[in-house]
Amino acid sequence: MRMIGGLFARGGPTDVTCALVLGMAARAGGVARVVAAQGASAFFGGRGVCAGTRAGVSWVADLELTNTDDLRTRFGLDSPQDIVPVLYERRGREFVHELRGGFAVALHDLQRDVLVLAVDHFGIRRLFYSAVGGRLAFASRASALGAVPGVDMSIDPGAIYRYLNFGFIPAPHSAYRGVRRLPPGHRLVADGTGVRATPYWDLTFTEDRISLRTAAEATYRATEEAVARCLGHAAMKETGAFLSGGTDSSTVVGLMSRLTGEKVNTFSIGFGEKRYDELEYAAITAAHFDAAAHTHIVTPAEAFEVLPRLVDAYDEPFANDSAIGTYCCARVAADSGITRLLAGDGGDEIFGGNERYRTDAIFSLYARLPRFVRQRLIEPALAVMPSGDAGIVGRARRYVRRASTSNPDRFYSYEFFFAQNASDLLDPSFVAAAGAAAPLADLAGHWRKTRSCSELNRLLYLDLKLTIGDNDLYKVSQTSELAGVRVSFPLLDLDLVTWLAHLPARYKLRRLEKRYLFKRAFRELLPSATLAKRKHGFGVPVGSWLRTDERFRGLAKDLLLGAPHTAPWFRRSAVERLFALHAADSTSYYGSLLWTILMLELWHRRHVDGRVSS
Repeated sequence: MRMIGGLFARGGPTDVTCALVLGMAARAGGVARVVAAQGASAFFGGRGVCAGTRAGVSWVADLELTNTDDLRTRFGLDSPQDIVPVLYERRGREFVHELRGGFAVALHDLQRDVLVLAVDHFGIRRLFYSAVGGRLAFASRASALGAVPGVDMSIDPGAIYRYLNFGFIPAPHSAYRGVRRLPPGHRLVADGTGVRATPYWDLTFTEDRISLRTAAEATYRATEEAVARCLGHAAMKETGAFLSGGTDSSTVVGLMSRLTGEKVNTFSIGFGEKRYDELEYAAITAAHFDAAAHTHIVTPAEAFEVLPRLVDAYDEPFANDSAIGTYCCARVAADSGITRLLAGDGGDEIFGGNERYRTDAIFSLYARLPRFVRQRLIEPALAVMPSGDAGIVGRARRYVRRASTSNPDRFYSYEFFFAQNASDLLDPSFVAAAGAAAPLADLAGHWRKTRSCSELNRLLYLDLKLTIGDNDLYKVSQTSELAGVRVSFPLLDLDLVTWLAHLPARYKLRRLEKRYLFKRAFRELLPSATLAKRKHGFGVPVGSWLRTDERFRGLAKDLLLGAPHTAPWFRRSAVERLFALHAADSTSYYGSLLWTILMLELWHRRHVDGRVSS
């Protein structure tokens, strides 16, 4: 197997040209020698890219570790630079089990002619690879592999179809036929026997018996320890936190304040559209913890100005519009001298804080009725009542229809608009090539791995894999690095996540109350208004802008109704109808669909056709 090494591109698309190194034979220089020739900088563990060669092992790694001190003590390391090679010497291919935090590692054992690739447990860092013609190529950006002769960079219809329905491309797929993404918690080994990508870790729910009081006290301690590990030896004047005003970011800020005894720098954004503005709650948290509150109002003009940079940063189609807000927030932090931010992502998925968990529990109540009552009384009665979905009867029919659908399909039944309306929206040949059942197959694949736990924990697992691993972390990591700020995720600390997986599901959602345990664990820390607040997050009013702002509306109509490069995938009449529906609707529903198509079009023009449209 001939190896082709890749640099880890940092700081956005300007690094893509040097992100791939060609022509490295397995025994002719090694990964690190070629990397060094390209000028890769070596940093301490947790400070970025490091590379080197030691005792016949070459490596390059992108590390944002939270256990560097522990590793140095346990393994007698002289420098964090030695973490990867020393761990490999001591533990072989199992070295990855010692790492905590964000990481992507490529290690080439020259003597055994073995290449090992690994990424962290949750997807903070990414690696893409391609095995073609007896060679293996890898890089931290999918598009970088286009420089390798023989790699099939044609667009994968199945990946695009998944993007339209999820808003992102789930692992192990990529936008390109010949490129795969190494899923979170996975390790790839390439040797004389072939190439194998297998999980080295997965989350297991045991739901042990434990008292609520003990669980709450231990959860507080575990969360505090997680924040402490993320802080490490950071200088607080260069460290800050995202603050949406919600429970997770507020918890991180509160624990930072208590742990350091210093004024915490917090960064929040708002919008002129009051429905999306949450600065009031951010101010409550900042005042409660005497934090230094940095706030910024994002205007449509500013959002439009940063859009090309975001299109550059995401070299695969990505529709999460809150990337705009996250980038603007991180840029304010960078302008304030901050080099590192802590984020609250992952809290909903470990504590049970998403509203749709509660919604699903409401639907699950129907299944608790005796089968006779459901099938012999309720459903026949609804069937003979006047047709139509209006009024009480219509709502009852919709409830029974959705409640009778099993998970994970029910959990996503109000999503997958493009799959549910494929015959009206999409070109039939595109759907046939993509595979109409592809998104549901992805859900089913994750769902099957969690047969032994409660329904709620299975949903949490699904969101950890898709919402977190494929979407939210990608959003925050890319936008923060684009702004020049590193980011850590204390609520995705491995020990904390594993601890919460041991707890009964009823502690996360109890009698339709979300975050039941969380509220008891942190009721002495957080303001009462924060604990009572409904979830919001960094929502961005792109739906409103596509309706009322001349720049956004004009861009969308010019690109999607002119000569779109994605035209072979859509029915033009359907796109026109989406514009009409959006213009007549006061919600953001159709605007979100148009945004998904617009971001796909912009991605295609920038990364497939190689030119930026504005």
